[in-house]
Amino acid sequence: MIAINIGWEYFLGIIGMVIALAYYANGRLTRLETNFDWLAAGLRDLSIKIENVSAKAFDAGSPISLTATGERLLRDSGLKSYIDRRRDELSAQLRLSAPIDPYTVQEITFRLLDRITLDESFARNLNKFAFRTGNSTALLRRVAAIYLRDITMTPQ
Repeated sequence: MIAINIGWEYFLGIIGMVIALAYYANGRLTRLETNFDWLAAGLRDLSIKIENVSAKAFDAGSPISLTATGERLLRDSGLKSYIDRRRDELSAQLRLSAPIDPYTVQEITFRLLDRITLDESFARNLNKFAFRTGNSTALLRRVAAIYLRDITMTPQ
């Protein structure tokens, strides 16, 4: 039998070191987890662009603009009226984080509409519309983001 005798001073030192290592490792893993947000956003953008090839909802040139199909999707999905009703609130959110630079305004608008929580009943109707038309809600949100960017950048 092997017996190891450790004094309480060493025991507390070992426990303290284990706690410090766990805290440090947790911080590193948390940073690693949050660093994948850019990858998820990039994949979402790529899938939207791929879907848009067949949907033809917006032109990919600079600046990105809605096509007639995109305008129809915006109107028929109810997103146009949804954004119009919340224009002041959404514009205020954009102004808080967006500089004057149009490209940055566009990127922040895209992220805002990707993450915004829609009213439950409206989200249900949007899902039904997306299913009926064969479009993803991500594409519809991008169409809405382009519309929001346009009305935000033009004076009322």
